[in-house]
Amino acid sequence: MDVRNEALKLIRERVGDRTIGPATTLTALTEEYETSMEELVEALEAEFGVELSEELLVDVETVGELCSLVARVEE
Repeated sequence: MDVRNEALKLIRERVGDRTIGPATTLTALTEEYETSMEELVEALEAEFGVELSEELLVDVETVGELCSLVARVEE
């Protein structure tokens, strides 16, 4: 299983937009869609059995970076 792709798929499903890609900023994601960063993080943590602490998330700016972080923590 490619965790990065699965995480991207989950994010797309949560916000209801299949055009979201790795370059989409998290700011744009939370401003354009009725979702919060907290909701996305909780969904990713539940789906992949990981814990994404504030320290890990502080420098994450794009969907791609978030998906890569999930993959790294999941290993």
